[in-house]
Amino acid sequence: MTSFYFIDQILIFLIIISGIYIALWVYFVDRKSKVNQFFFLFTITLLLYITFSYLSHNPNQFYQALLWKKLFLIMVAIFFICTYFLFIYIIKEERKYKILSKIVIIVETSFIFLIIFTDSIIKDVEIQEWGTNIVWGWIGKNVWFGTMIPFTLLFIGLLLRKYYKSSAKERLRVEYFLSGIIFFTFMNLIFNVGFPLINNTFQYYKYGDYSAVPLFISFAYAITNRNLIGIKPLITQILIAIISIILLVDLFLLSDDLTMQLLKAGILIAFLYFSRGMVESVKKEKKAREELEETYKKIDQYVRDLENINVELEEKNEDLEALLKASDATAGVLDPEKIAQNIVDSIPVNLDHLGYKGGIIVLYNKEKETAHTYAMTESDIVKKAKKLLNKPFKKYSEPIDTDNLVIKTIKTKEMQVGSKLEDFIAPTVNANICKMIQKLVKAKSFISIPIFSSGRIVGAIIFVGVKPEKEITQRDKDILFGFSSHIGAAIENAELYKKTNRQMKEMKKLNISLKNANQKLEELLKMKNEFLHITSHQLRTPLTAIRGMISMWYEGNFDNLSKRKKREMLKNICVSAERLNNITNDMLDALELEGGVFKFQFKQVSLEKIIKEAINTLKFNYDKKGLYINFNMKSKNMPNIEAEPNYIRQIFLNLIDNACKYTNKGGTDISIKKSGKYAEIIVKDTGIGVSKKDQKKIFQKFTRSKEAITENASGSGLGLFIVKKIIKAHYGKIEFYSEGKGKGSTVKIYLPVKQE
Repeated sequence: MTSFYFIDQILIFLIIISGIYIALWVYFVDRKSKVNQFFFLFTITLLLYITFSYLSHNPNQFYQALLWKKLFLIMVAIFFICTYFLFIYIIKEERKYKILSKIVIIVETSFIFLIIFTDSIIKDVEIQEWGTNIVWGWIGKNVWFGTMIPFTLLFIGLLLRKYYKSSAKERLRVEYFLSGIIFFTFMNLIFNVGFPLINNTFQYYKYGDYSAVPLFISFAYAITNRNLIGIKPLITQILIAIISIILLVDLFLLSDDLTMQLLKAGILIAFLYFSRGMVESVKKEKKAREELEETYKKIDQYVRDLENINVELEEKNEDLEALLKASDATAGVLDPEKIAQNIVDSIPVNLDHLGYKGGIIVLYNKEKETAHTYAMTESDIVKKAKKLLNKPFKKYSEPIDTDNLVIKTIKTKEMQVGSKLEDFIAPTVNANICKMIQKLVKAKSFISIPIFSSGRIVGAIIFVGVKPEKEITQRDKDILFGFSSHIGAAIENAELYKKTNRQMKEMKKLNISLKNANQKLEELLKMKNEFLHITSHQLRTPLTAIRGMISMWYEGNFDNLSKRKKREMLKNICVSAERLNNITNDMLDALELEGGVFKFQFKQVSLEKIIKEAINTLKFNYDKKGLYINFNMKSKNMPNIEAEPNYIRQIFLNLIDNACKYTNKGGTDISIKKSGKYAEIIVKDTGIGVSKKDQKKIFQKFTRSKEAITENASGSGLGLFIVKKIIKAHYGKIEFYSEGKGKGSTVKIYLPVKQE
């Protein structure tokens, strides 16, 4: 018996050590994976239930056998939970079995509760020569095995379902799970279920426990899809050999029952067959992996060669892209200064991969024999650097006999390379300032390249680099030469365009002036024609009347008339003369307004006072026609406005007189109030009104509505035109409203309280 437990101890120890190693190894392969996490729990609970099972059969632990049996059954329940969730995450359908998951947890936790707090599952243990047997409670054996067997079949069914739904590649992985769990289930069904149910004995429990080793290995391999670190085929074979030897010893030395020996021999053969297949699988995988690694090496070499080719192509593509972008900087731009600025601004964008952060374009003036700065890269650092200069950088100019590398570039037409900014632009720029600028922009090298146009030198471009002079490659020089090759022609063409465009603008200005003069002349001619038209129509009537009556008087036709008749004739002459005078004044005012010769002298004036004066002047005409005229101040303390008093007075005389002329019944209402920054004046009458059609041209020159002509034939059609011009000159506005014929008219005037 002692030999039996000694061998059992060795096997249990090997199982626990290998199980812990495999559990930790799989867990640390991918700690975030749910499968790896549940495999770890699955393995640990399996090891615990194997350990507690062993302790319950150990003679040295018989006094605590009941405790170990209970812990053994508790671990089995937890093991089933871990196994279920391990398989659920393996098949990746955890969301599909939410109800089943709850059932498994509830059933197994119920078993744990019943095992701990009642004797309905396990009542006691009985000591046997080979170990201990469970004394089941009143529901123990039937409920326990009646639950565990369906759960086991359910787990295998989940894997089989996954197997038949998987691709060929995924099936191989599932096969490892199936082979491990089927072997483990088969062994446990025989020794931990079959014998306990048939013979009511756990005497052969250990054979089910021993099957945990291939279960660990197959699951671990399936999860990680690679060999266990440190468990090479040789070590795997040694482990299997040790277990096989112990099983042989157990078979022939520790058992004299022929039936059990035959059964054990069958199990040993099955174990060796399974182990042989596993070793062969590992060997084949190792060979395949070695072949794969060799293939990977060849592929890596091909990849490195391709990478080198790609690097060269990328460099050429980068250089080509930089040149294209530099060309784009000049495309569609006709301003030479903007072209130059675009080019230097594109340097840090397009040549950053070569380590160039900016540039300066210097143009050569052959006539003056000087070189002057034309454009410089714009950036925050450059703005700080410009502040160190004692004048704007575009005003820096140096004679062609100056001794520096930029002038040397222009003279020799060759590229110049240096590490000091002062070698390129001193003494034009002070050497100490050059050092400060170089330190500020962190420049370590400079390259000056000539700029050509049509084969002749037109200047140079300085490239500012952040890598040392010794690191400048031929690739750098080639790309910089290409970058600058098209600059000269672009700038010269733009300069020519600018000169041509300037001449065209001057010609355009002359054309516009000529056009304006012609337009003014046309307007004057139109005014002349309109004046002649008015003269022939409007002036003819009063002149004819005056001339006829004076002629008749001169010839003595009025000698026999009574004194009253003579006075009436004189009155007609005066009315005709007044009408002639009004028409003439309106025309002169219109001509002055059209010519823009009004001279306004703005003063502080009272609108209330001016309107009242106009009302008093024209009150006689209203009384004569039996019309009323009302004036209403709607705003108290109405402020004075800035205006030309004479012209403002003319506005209201005109409007109030018009209201009287074209009103036969009713009268006129005048109101004034402050509306924001304006004084709002409303002149509303009950007169003849204006049709919608005529309202559109009411403020035009020489325009009168049909109703006005019918009512009063003596108007010039200039009154409202003059009023609008005066109001506009005062930065105000005028609006005219009428509901139509016979419905009166309303004029609204807005004058600013203070002139701007």
